[in-house]
Amino acid sequence: MAKKKIDPIETLGRDTDKLTVQKSKPLFALWQSELTLAEFKILDTYLGRINSHDDEHRTVKFEKGELENLLGVKQLKPQVLDDRLKHLMTTVRIPDENSKRGFTRIALFEKAHAEQDDYGVWEAELTCTETAKKYIFNVEEINYLRYKLKNIINIKSRYTYIMFLYLWENKYRGTWEVPLDKLKSLLNCENEEYCSQFKVFNDRVLKRVHKEMHEVTDIRYDYETVKRGRSVVAVRFIYKSKILDEVDENQMTIEQWQAEASKEKELWESALRKENEECEFSAEQIEEIRQVLVTMPDSKLPEDTVTNMGDITFRRYHYIAQQYAVLNRICTETKVNNRFKYFVKMLRKDANLE
Repeated sequence: MAKKKIDPIETLGRDTDKLTVQKSKPLFALWQSELTLAEFKILDTYLGRINSHDDEHRTVKFEKGELENLLGVKQLKPQVLDDRLKHLMTTVRIPDENSKRGFTRIALFEKAHAEQDDYGVWEAELTCTETAKKYIFNVEEINYLRYKLKNIINIKSRYTYIMFLYLWENKYRGTWEVPLDKLKSLLNCENEEYCSQFKVFNDRVLKRVHKEMHEVTDIRYDYETVKRGRSVVAVRFIYKSKILDEVDENQMTIEQWQAEASKEKELWESALRKENEECEFSAEQIEEIRQVLVTMPDSKLPEDTVTNMGDITFRRYHYIAQQYAVLNRICTETKVNNRFKYFVKMLRKDANLE
């Protein structure tokens, strides 16, 4: 008897638009892992399907056709599915919430069961490990972000997926800059030969990501280059979506978003002021310092041991405070004709601009 022809499933289940991914901050860091885009989609679908406050039920069933849709194929080959599930069951590196220099390796899933029907359509079940439960359930205790599953289902580029997460996590800033080297590292393409020249990197990565992001997600943003002479040293992002797209009890009010967005500049500038004194540098000079600071390699920024936070806001504050203290000491030991020029030269040397 001939098998009945099965039409390809066009959508990932009837509830896709309603599912919300609730992802803890440690799991956000998995964008730096070796998981493929398909595996990220399977993980996000798992997170969207669970009841995050019911850790007794940690098995999620992917119904017929859903896996094919997630992996972007009409008919899933058994070996491809096996490879994806095997990769999801290997250990991943989780940042240590108690130490900025520590990390933990865990297995996300302990069991994967898959079956194929007579028409070649797969369904599967995934069960997370006991260790992974703390990063998946009741995540309010360790901080988390939320986004609609529909935003990532139709993404076809791993670069776009990572950029989506990066923009979503940083959208409170409104407008911000990231050093070019750090952006390439974040996208995990710093060792790709085609990324060595910005024009090629822009054409093959940034422009394509921007186009796909606007076509298949709710995020809207622009970007522009930050230059030193003729060289591009950083990229400035301008987040344009409504600032409280999916506000919930864990997200900030608009006043808090605005305060966070301006905190970075105010904080590091405060390191240039002595107690009860105005900053000795003009607004134009402050801006020149800022332009150098955004290009500073992470390796030059000290760990924040005071607040135990790894946020670049605090690391830049401590860096400027340390360098300003060095400037003041040097000026007591030798004659410095122009404190501002000397200070900027110190910073440019650290940023490898001289």
